[in-house]
Amino acid sequence: MQTSPTTTLKNFPILLLCAILGSCNGTSQKSPEKPTRELIFVSSDKELNKAFNWAKNKALSYAHDNNDPVGYWYEAALPDREAFCMRDVSHQAIGAEILGLGKHNFNMFLKFAQNISKEKDYCSYWEINRYNKPAPVDYENDQDFWYNLPANFDITYTANRLYKWTGNKEYLENPDLINFYELSLNEYLDHWDIGNRETLERNRYLHTPDNPENSKFGNKRGIPSYNEGGRGETMLGIDMTASIIAAYKAYAEMLKLRGDLSLSSEYLEKANQEQEFLDQFWYDNEKQEYRSILYDDGSFDYFMVGKDQAFLHYLFYFDTIKDNSKILNLVGKYEANFNKLIVELKSYLPIMFYENGKSELANKMIINLCSVQNPRRAYPENSYTVIEHLTRGLMGIEADAANNGFVSFSRLEKDLEWAEMANVPLLSNKIGVKHFGKTKTIAHNINGENIKWTAKIPGTHEFLFVNGEKRASTQVANGMLPYSYITIDLEKNDTATVSTTPQS
Repeated sequence: MQTSPTTTLKNFPILLLCAILGSCNGTSQKSPEKPTRELIFVSSDKELNKAFNWAKNKALSYAHDNNDPVGYWYEAALPDREAFCMRDVSHQAIGAEILGLGKHNFNMFLKFAQNISKEKDYCSYWEINRYNKPAPVDYENDQDFWYNLPANFDITYTANRLYKWTGNKEYLENPDLINFYELSLNEYLDHWDIGNRETLERNRYLHTPDNPENSKFGNKRGIPSYNEGGRGETMLGIDMTASIIAAYKAYAEMLKLRGDLSLSSEYLEKANQEQEFLDQFWYDNEKQEYRSILYDDGSFDYFMVGKDQAFLHYLFYFDTIKDNSKILNLVGKYEANFNKLIVELKSYLPIMFYENGKSELANKMIINLCSVQNPRRAYPENSYTVIEHLTRGLMGIEADAANNGFVSFSRLEKDLEWAEMANVPLLSNKIGVKHFGKTKTIAHNINGENIKWTAKIPGTHEFLFVNGEKRASTQVANGMLPYSYITIDLEKNDTATVSTTPQS
């Protein structure tokens, strides 16, 4: 049942008690010094509340403070590895930021950046452990180690996302990070022949050990995809191309913010060239579907790769797909095959469904991922990404450092549903958002200086009401999911309501 509209985001002690009582984590938790500073999510869906509380507690149990040689870090690899991996960190980072682990994120990204080297052919360490060493399970020496080539681009792309969320200019200006971005998008890309002009002719055994048969990792030192299986030797994955596009665009944005407009334009042009390659090479016009993996015999896999993997979600993750019909086709395929996939791949999917009008299905996926019936729910990536899916997906919260603002967008499906998230850290603020169906949102600037709030309301509305006052809105077609929005300023501790009717 929907709560009274008079319930506000200031009832944090009550909400926190509800959140704790609703937890499905059977272990006892230490009481925080200031409970109301914890991230809170409550909604009209009790099972979703339980999933959130389990995910939050589990994710935080993987976080380690500055007591290990590596510094602040959280687990982002197989459980019990005591390590963090480039792909997993990239995917967990926004969820970690929402959980208040900003120090951890920056330290881990810096570690990857500081360990890029010419001796390793411009790779970093794929996985770093708590002792500030390359994890032995993936590393023998600088000539013999495991490495998936999209990793450098994934880190670059995510670093820009972290800047947008936090406003931390170190992601733009830190010399070690800049060195990593520039080496990755130039020397690394050229050295491994993975740009669109060379990639189809490249030697798959490029930069492998001199005697690969006597090495531990052989040609796993430079896998041109995150795909590690399939039915043969992977020559190239669509995720490789998508990651390059995303990194070029990300660094172009960073350069623009640093004032280098000319170089920014050059990287945007490179991104456009890679996008053309993706659209032309990876899309099979005859079959009307995307290819995903190119094998050494010249054949392709399409949606499914083996019995339990699929990699086309990277088109969404790296934001390289815009065509509505192609989007709907892929969403349908992932809906039909969700139960077949390994948890690492499932963990990318809920936000894809939230953003494409299937919130009820996304909720069920999250509940499934957090259920005791999921034998691999303890995989760290699972719990961290659930936090992001609920924050960015269901609640539609996005940060915008360049404009000192944040966005909210209700993706609830039914009028009587409600959902609330409080103490969300973004920029230098903590904010709260509560949605009532698709027609009303309350936002609260809990802590921090003035911030701009862009309230997006689903549907086409010529006018919206701000605290009951009628104001003209801006309408956006947005393909199949149109919305209207209005932007207002929130001073510290301000609460405001935006709705489709003049209700209180």
